[in-house]
Amino acid sequence: MIVPGDFRSFTSKPFFKISWIVLFLNFFVYGIVSMTDQTWPSNELAEKMQQESFKHSLYEMYNQTQDPIEIKSGETVDSVFYRAIKDEKFWSRIDSFPFAGDQIAIAEVKSVMTSFYKSYKASPQFQFGLGGFEASPWSWVTYQFIHASFVHLFGNLIIIFLVMAYLEQTVSSGVLVGIYLLSGFVGGMFFLSMDRSGGMSVIGASASASGLLGFLLVYHNSKLMPWFYMLAPVKDGYGKIYLPVFFILPIFLMSDFITLWWEPTGVATNVAVSAHVGGALTGMIMASVYLLFRSKAASHGIFSDDDRLHELS
Repeated sequence: MIVPGDFRSFTSKPFFKISWIVLFLNFFVYGIVSMTDQTWPSNELAEKMQQESFKHSLYEMYNQTQDPIEIKSGETVDSVFYRAIKDEKFWSRIDSFPFAGDQIAIAEVKSVMTSFYKSYKASPQFQFGLGGFEASPWSWVTYQFIHASFVHLFGNLIIIFLVMAYLEQTVSSGVLVGIYLLSGFVGGMFFLSMDRSGGMSVIGASASASGLLGFLLVYHNSKLMPWFYMLAPVKDGYGKIYLPVFFILPIFLMSDFITLWWEPTGVATNVAVSAHVGGALTGMIMASVYLLFRSKAASHGIFSDDDRLHELS
């Protein structure tokens, strides 16, 4: 695994640094949610839903509720399965629709899905996540600090922390907070505009992380910068190398843009790539505006020689 930034940022003093504040805030929210929330879905439900017999039954039931023109040829059972559990219209029809087929299997699917949706309504993903189904005004912010698992949290925060720690050497804390929140907001807009089912809410700081990467990509362009690698087959398993900033595009962002082109809803990957792309584009635009403002300000002598804001790097 490799991410842009210097791993020595982990040993720097955390006081009053925005990178540390964002890191602590995300871990704090995750800790509070973990202590007060039961696992969703439960292990019992998850095991039942991963059984091939259940997936095939749900596949048949879901296709029966669809208009013939909505059914895509060649779709796999897994892709339909992920669409079905996210489709709010299917939720509302599952109890009353006259399904044809093995009635015992149909009754089992109905029972499992009813328990699944009931537990979903009590989960942090529904209460604090951002979705088209009963979304709350505050969810535009809260969804950026809620994560589905520790792995989800860790993957986002290592990028956010290292990129923020690197950027805050030359960019103000206010600008970085603005990138984080606005990228998450616009990423949420992209997600809702492409989430046709109106079902499962999106959670996580991935759009914010993509926004910071997009900002760094435009802000420093082809500049060499430190990259932190870990879990590598070398002595100690981690270290630092220097690579151009533009490597961010192929390593982190390109796959999201390609996936969005082929599968805009993110059903097949079960990842909200539309939110990632929206966040990345927001970061790029903010960096362009920031550089333009800095260039104009420097040309009029607004900044002093020691604030480094007049230097176009």
